[in-house]
Amino acid sequence: TAEGLKYACCPLPPYLEDSGSLVDEDDSAGRPLRDVCFHLLKLYSDRHYDLDQLLDPRSVTPDPLDHRLSWHLWEVLRALNYTHLFRQSRGVLGAGYAAQLESEGLWEWAVFVQLHEPD
Repeated sequence: TAEGLKYACCPLPPYLEDSGSLVDEDDSAGRPLRDVCFHLLKLYSDRHYDLDQLLDPRSVTPDPLDHRLSWHLWEVLRALNYTHLFRQSRGVLGAGYAAQLESEGLWEWAVFVQLHEPD
């Protein structure tokens, strides 16, 4: 608006939507915490949008160590030729998801996840 006021709330992740919280920045990196759908729309409008923000588990779930959806989303994006995720971030994503699977006794699936890492 002309007065510089916000006319809509920022798109928060689903677990924060009904909390009445006005979280505007993430504690660790100083980046805004947004919903994964918002990040997907940003990626659609800018092919070189930061994938680290999009694949951050906190854009989907309150558990920052829950890499399930992030890993699957990364695999879909990679199949669509979005390859500009840092090597370290790819490693954290794959290792985190494999560790989750292994802790649940699903070590065969943990191996499956690790086989998707080319390095």
